[in-house]
Amino acid sequence: MPLALAASFAAWSPPRLLAASETKQRPQELTLSYKQSVLDKVDKIVKEQLYSKELAATTWPAALKEHKEKILGSSNLLELDASINDCLAQLKSSHCEFVTANDETYYFLHSLFSQFTRRLKRPPIDFTGFVTGGVDFAPNAIRYILDDSPAMKADLKIGDVVLDVDGHPYVGQNNFEGTGASKNHPGKTVTLTIERHGKRMTVSLSPVRTDDYEAYARAIEKSAVIKDTPYGKIGYVHDWAGGEGCHEALEHMLSTKLANVDGLVLDLRDGYGGNSQEDLDFFFRPHSAYPTFTMIGRDGKPRKEQLFFEKPTVAIANGGSRSGKEMLALGLKRSGRAKLIGETTAGAFLGGKLFEIDDKTALYLAVADATLDGQRLEAKGVEPEIPVANKEKNQEGWQKQLDVAFDALKGIMTKPAESKSDKQ
Repeated sequence: MPLALAASFAAWSPPRLLAASETKQRPQELTLSYKQSVLDKVDKIVKEQLYSKELAATTWPAALKEHKEKILGSSNLLELDASINDCLAQLKSSHCEFVTANDETYYFLHSLFSQFTRRLKRPPIDFTGFVTGGVDFAPNAIRYILDDSPAMKADLKIGDVVLDVDGHPYVGQNNFEGTGASKNHPGKTVTLTIERHGKRMTVSLSPVRTDDYEAYARAIEKSAVIKDTPYGKIGYVHDWAGGEGCHEALEHMLSTKLANVDGLVLDLRDGYGGNSQEDLDFFFRPHSAYPTFTMIGRDGKPRKEQLFFEKPTVAIANGGSRSGKEMLALGLKRSGRAKLIGETTAGAFLGGKLFEIDDKTALYLAVADATLDGQRLEAKGVEPEIPVANKEKNQEGWQKQLDVAFDALKGIMTKPAESKSDKQ
């Protein structure tokens, strides 16, 4: 995927958690010179790179003047993170965020953008597979859970409120530092205290040390399932993010496991952006122009390659569908290729780029405006054809959107499959 596309349609992440009085280890005190240095770098980048010269020359200086004292008064990295993001929020623009090693987004963006520039490293993450906050979720409430992740295996649910980890207040990724299992490290099982539907309980979770972007690509493949119904075989796949690896994972599932289903639910909810319009290629290719290619090996087993998907499709979106995913949602909806179910997308449609500040912090900044056929989606989003809100921000609401999507798909599929009793 070209760097320009990756930069234009990468991710946005939830608001920062407020600093706790202590984490697993008491946050290191920051010197005034360090805070001033970070702020000077952020200020310089915004003034020179922000997509809007007007915002950079007017709104940003005013915001900086208002928040400077609080930023320089931050006692640790958690507080510095929150105070700089409060300042950036005054720009009222997507893709503008200060990220630190305490943020899952920090690892994803480094992994994504390092594919296009050698100067960015790909720091491994002690991966849990759950993300909290954002889109009106409380900062410590789980907004989404990746397929086949430690969080899913631990049976965590969307809407669970994470209170503490091994007895320490939950603040973010710092709670899991050094716990992930790898080839050279046995890892550690941690205990989360959560609140679900007003009841407290504990959950054991075993993080895995891995590359964050690769975990999202794996989650796409692991999400693919087939459900037998009276209407035929219905497939499902969750497109968690864009970029080359995730694009390949999606197409691999469409060309193999899901190739022969009778209908498909394409889930665009949450995760990250980074998508290009090429992610829709399979859905618009005609079979006549892309004949199925079959190779038969010495073992006699046929191996098919199918580079199209013509079956009925519905897509699900929500307020966590951002950036490149909004491009996919609009393309599917406007063309009539798929019905769009769920909630209006985020309206986060600027072009972002990652700027490294130091070995623990970075600035993700909107460096370009963007339109689709002249239509500006920023602060607007894409409205669904069949609205289904998750008002309670929980697993049940998430499942309701999925159920409606399956019902909508059945409504546009070919007639129900005949049962044995019908044939007799």
